[in-house]
Amino acid sequence: MKKAFLLLLLCISFSCADNDMGTHGTVNLKRDGCFDKFESDARICLDSIVNDSRCPTGVVCVWEGDAVAAFTFTKNNTVRSFKLHTNSKFQNDTILEGFTIQLVQIIPYPISDQTIDPDDYRAEINVVEN
Repeated sequence: MKKAFLLLLLCISFSCADNDMGTHGTVNLKRDGCFDKFESDARICLDSIVNDSRCPTGVVCVWEGDAVAAFTFTKNNTVRSFKLHTNSKFQNDTILEGFTIQLVQIIPYPISDQTIDPDDYRAEINVVEN
């Protein structure tokens, strides 16, 4: 009960939004959403999920697949685009302008015989300001 009350207070205090800072530097971004609550006036936006070839639940695959998230990072009027992958064989983190950004996951995870609406995608990233 105390945990639920504390969570409610936190949500009210920080306006639990679609794009918000979670615990330990975790940011959850919806597609076309941005997070810009940094002291250094930086902004990270999830532009799109470029490719989602992850092996769907309910299917046997030879390869686990990969999903690619395209982001835009803006700081001091400098805009940089970058992509991060869910598959650890590819780039899943980057360092830009003193920020370490790592893709944690892309949700929802594909399910056999179900199409994901592009508006339903979210990217969970871990952000550390160095």
